[in-house]
Amino acid sequence: MKIKNPTLLLTLIALLIFGLSACTGGGDAPAETVELYHKALVEKDQDHLINYSCADWESQALLEFDSFVSVETELVSVSCETVSEDGNSARVTCEGAISASYQGEAREFPLTGRTFLVVEENGEWRLCGYE
Repeated sequence: MKIKNPTLLLTLIALLIFGLSACTGGGDAPAETVELYHKALVEKDQDHLINYSCADWESQALLEFDSFVSVETELVSVSCETVSEDGNSARVTCEGAISASYQGEAREFPLTGRTFLVVEENGEWRLCGYE
């Protein structure tokens, strides 16, 4: 089969890809922020950790960062979901834990049982504490 107009075909493929990617966007942004915050924490990525923190939470985020900086860490079966959203604030709960290992001894810090407070700040969702 010979394609008579490859430019038209490429344009149609690009539009299809763009349309499909638009369908998957949106998601659960507050919950994604909480997951990304914890991912940055265990990967010891201070810049991203602060980026996912609201201004009022930055100092606490740095304390959490310091507590894990000298141990091996990983996320264990973490998944989060928004349980309530009211304008520019949301509450998020998570399942899973942070596993921290120091000199061969592992300890888990559960995320289950906390409600994370997330606020929209400068157009972005940011973690701002927990209950």
